Amino acid sequence: MNTVSRAFTAFGVMLFLGAGLEARAATSVDLRKNSSGESYLTDSRGMTLYYYTKDEDGQSACTDGCLKAWPVFYADSPNLPSPLQSSDFGTITRPDNTKQTTYRGWPLYYWVKDLKPGDMTGEGVGKVWYILTTPPYTVMLSTDKALGTHLVDGQGRSLYWFTKDPPGASDGTGARNAAWPAFAPDSFKVPSALNPADFTMITRGDGTRQAAYKGYPLYYFAKDLKRGDINGQDLGKAWYLVDPANFPAAGM
Repeated sequence: MNTVSRAFTAFGVMLFLGAGLEARAATSVDLRKNSSGESYLTDSRGMTLYYYTKDEDGQSACTDGCLKAWPVFYADSPNLPSPLQSSDFGTITRPDNTKQTTYRGWPLYYWVKDLKPGDMTGEGVGKVWYILTTPPYTVMLSTDKALGTHLVDGQGRSLYWFTKDPPGASDGTGARNAAWPAFAPDSFKVPSALNPADFTMITRGDGTRQAAYKGYPLYYFAKDLKRGDINGQDLGKAWYLVDPANFPAAGM
């Protein structure tokens, strides 16, 4: 093997072993299908992209040693295959002034142990790292430093439950409806850590539809003005974020 061949071989190994951010540079976003036929986000070489539940405010919480395992993905004005939309992608500036691409407000990362296109061994790592799909998730997991993991909608807005609601029903009316709007997606699509069967739609007293988790209606809080806000937590000792690991079963 001549010197040039050895150099290209060494570069190819470094590329797939994730030796650094520069080695992983890609120019666009693409889609790949998993074994279930579900489309998920990759870079232009087919390397899987992930989101981090601790990036709840839309900024990257992955720094220092974390970045060695989860290099950032950045592509300036990426080319997008259908059905991805440019409006779902953005760019943040990290604390070190480098750039990172976002999808629906979530910063995008690689996983250093994904060695070849199609690998998705980072899925579910630490219960905080997940792939991103299209159609996009309508319910996601987010992690607050103090309060832990909880449910948010697909764009990072916090979801709540009301302890005074009976399972399968919402008694919200009038002013309470204005303060606590119902969460009512057209369908449910969730990360692998969540069970789709736990999500249902109920019919409210006024005939409108509302999403429920394990039978309990889900709400936004009107004073949560941006992604990552959790201003409704513990209000009136009755409103709480939804922690899937510590949530009462319907009927309790």
